[in-house]
Order: sequence, then C-alpha cells, then structure tokens
Amino acid sequence: MCPAWNRMKIFTEKQMRNAEAAAAQAGMSFLRLMENAGSACAAEIRSRTDKTQKTVILCGKGKNGGDGFVIARKLADEGYSVAVLLVHGQPKDEDAAYMLTKLAGTGVGIFDLTQNEAPRRLIAEADLLVDAVFGIGFRGAADDALSELFRLANGAKGKIYAVDLPSGLACDSGETAGETIRADYTLAISAGKPCHILLPAAERCGTVVPVRIGVEEEHYKKMPYYAYTFSHKEVRAAFPPRSAVSNKGDFGKVLSICGSRGFAGAAVLAASGALRSGAGLVYAAFPQSAYPAIGAKLTETVLLPMPDDSEGRFASASIPYIADAMQGKQAIVLGCGLGQSAGTRELVEYVLENASCPVVLDADGINLCSSDISILRKAKAKLVLTPHPGEMARLMGVSVADVQRDRVKAASSAASALGVTLVLKGANTVVAGSKGGAVYINTTGNAGMAKGGSGDFLAGLLAGLIAQGVHFPAETAVYLHGMCGDRTAQKLSMRGMLPTDCIRELPLVLSEFE
Repeated sequence: MCPAWNRMKIFTEKQMRNAEAAAAQAGMSFLRLMENAGSACAAEIRSRTDKTQKTVILCGKGKNGGDGFVIARKLADEGYSVAVLLVHGQPKDEDAAYMLTKLAGTGVGIFDLTQNEAPRRLIAEADLLVDAVFGIGFRGAADDALSELFRLANGAKGKIYAVDLPSGLACDSGETAGETIRADYTLAISAGKPCHILLPAAERCGTVVPVRIGVEEEHYKKMPYYAYTFSHKEVRAAFPPRSAVSNKGDFGKVLSICGSRGFAGAAVLAASGALRSGAGLVYAAFPQSAYPAIGAKLTETVLLPMPDDSEGRFASASIPYIADAMQGKQAIVLGCGLGQSAGTRELVEYVLENASCPVVLDADGINLCSSDISILRKAKAKLVLTPHPGEMARLMGVSVADVQRDRVKAASSAASALGVTLVLKGANTVVAGSKGGAVYINTTGNAGMAKGGSGDFLAGLLAGLIAQGVHFPAETAVYLHGMCGDRTAQKLSMRGMLPTDCIRELPLVLSEFE
C-alpha cells in the first residue's frame, strides 16, 4: 500500500546515490546519514510495537546492514530484547563495521549465520523481524541459501519491517526475480523508490512509510525525478471551486463520438463517465442503428444519432453532422466501440485535424491510427491517448511483452515521439507528457477492473474532467478511476464487480473531494 505522501516523488538507485553524495558534499557524512537512517527507522518501529517483543534483525554486509546495527542499538536502548543475525558474516562496508562495534555492551546478541545455523530458530520465535540484508544496490535473484532464509522469515509469526526495500527486490523495477522478503512495513529512506509502487514488487513492500534522514530537498534540486504519485490532497486541489451562482454551461460540454451497432455499451459507458464526472452537458454521437440500445440507457445526455453503414458503424456521411457537433465543446472523447472501417477512419482523421478542443482518443480511435501514426502528428488538437498494452504495442510497432517489460519507458517514449499525453492503462497505469521528464504512476485500482468497459469509463471520465478545467486531468482521472474500482471491490468483490458498478461509485468518491 503506497503512502499518502504529498505528490510523492520517486527516485532511482542512481538518483538516490547522487542525492546522498550531494548531502555528504554539503557536510552530512555518510556515517551521519547511517546513524540518522537507523535512528529514524527505530523510531518508526517503536511507534508501532512495544518493548516486550522479541526482536531479530537480519543484517547484510553493506550499508543496509549498517542501518540495521543502528536500529539494534536504538531499540536495545529502549529496553527491547534484540538479536542481530549476520547473514553474510562480518560487514564489508567501513561505516557498517564501525556501527557493529558500537553494539558492544548494549546487550544485543550477535550471531554469525555463516558460522552457525542454529540461530535461525530465533527467527521463528521472534515477535518482530527487521530486514536489513540488502538495500538499493541488489541485483539479480537470491541464491538458494538466501531463498531459504527469506522463506523462513516470511513464514514466521513476527511482523516484518524492511529497511528501505524488502531484500531480494531490485530498486528500479517492479519485477520479482526470485524469493524476496515480504514485508508488513517498508521504511522508505529519504524518498520513494520505483519498487515501492510498481507491481508486483509493491505487493511485497506492505505499507510504505517515509523516513527522513537528512537528505534535504536542496540535494535533489538539480536532479529530475523518475516518477511521481498523487495523494488525496493533490486530487482535492485539482478541482476548481464551484460557484453557488452557476449553470450547466459553466462546467463544460463534452462530445462523445463512440459506439457502433455491436458495441453500444462502449458509447453508454463513455458518456456515463463524462456525466458522472460533473460535466455540465454531454452530447453522445453514435450510429443511428444503435439508437435503441443507447437511447434506452442515456437519460441526461443529448443524443445525436448519425448516418451509419451496413455494419452499423459511422459512415462518411456523418462527418458534416459531427463537424457541427464539435462546435463549442471543451472536450471530445473519440473511439470507444467505434469499429474499424473506411468510414470510421475518415471520421477519426477529420476530428483530429479539425477539433479545437482536447481530444481523448481511445480503443479503435487508436487502432485506426496504428497503420499511419502521421495522423496523430498532424492533429491540431491537444491529444490524450489511452491505450491498453495491446493497443500500445500496435501503435508503436512492438510486442506487448516489450511494452510490459518497462511500462514507464514505453509510455514516456511514445508520448515524446507522438507529441501527445499518453495514458498507458493496466496495473500501475502510467501517464506521460509529450515533453518528457517524470511520469505519473498510479497506485489505485485492482484486478477486478480487468473487464471490458473499464477503459470506456476512464475515457469518458477524463474528457469530463478536461471539460471542467480540472488540473492534471489525466492523472486525476486515473486516480479516481482506480479509487472507484477499489471501493467497488470492497462492496461487491473483484470477481463480481462491473464497470457500471464503478460508475455508480464515482459520485460517492467525488464527494470526498468537495
């Protein structure tokens, strides 16, 4: 579970080392940073535990182990019964070795697991386990001996606190290459790391708790961060206040150009997402043969049935009517359930070249551009693309595996290459801007949202927020979309929930931000 930090900034291993080096250059020695880190972690542990708990601290041979030695000393000073297990023998890091010497006379038991396996039983008996084996420099996968140790710790009764990140995880990745510690709490030193929020690694971090150690904001100033997340505070601030004296025209007009005879639901979900977002007026343009299915579901929407072809898709003859409908709108959502044909391709090209307001391009709108991405580059409107991994792969001419291997890089590269805002959907939806830099990584949502229609809801919600002038509309939409999914899953289960249930939850979610 990611912490509700105020616009949490995420830094990579290299960035963290540079920041610590900057702090050291400014007079904060690495030894002092280690003392601060251990002291701050011990304080967090003390705030959640009591002195009667038997405590075992697993310490590696590097700086993370040094933090563990400081934690041991601080907890012992507070009356905790503490044992330190040296996982790889004596520390190799000079500062860590010094911190080990300071345990003399504290009553802390020190056991070397490379010399004696017997102390492993202490793990099973411990009420509290502290993981200080590996830090941000870990690479690869745990070997057999470590894997056995991690399984023993994970299966023990004690709550596990990981220092900076659970051992066995790679700092900069969401991958889990082998056995890792599965922490109940992760004490994130100085800043968030990619593994704290990227799945599936984030699931092994438990609750992530920020720990400040003296690396100040000024030490990060010249360094662009890797990514950021939002909290409730950012989302609340994103919404402009509503005047008591207002009318529907004050909250934006959205045009939805979605649906076809076989995919009427996509049009309904997109329009409903825009309506429930708080937009003042929503116009739904759809092929006329889909009218019975769509008209029966949309009560508050202005219905605009359009000429269609023999397959029930938009025909080229609909373009003059669409041109009229585009006038005076603040946002357009295009592509959900559109289908792929000569008529829909012509329609997409026309809208992108002539819209004067932002366009949210989803589903078949994206697919129709995949064979000729110059369509996107010629667009006059500001574009927000919302592909799932399959659509992203087709758009960029790569495999789905390539996209999923590094979702942050895939989204950022595509956004820069195409000159668009890119919302790469999926676990940890990523939002990347056209000018590069840090990306937004979402922390809300769950596997119950992996159902047809969820993306249509998001596209409509996003268009509605744009129309209302909400700040950071893509990030805010993604956060709210996932939050609706989380609340719905709590009530209905992940298996049984539907996108329509999430839409019904949206007003209740939005009530928390007024």
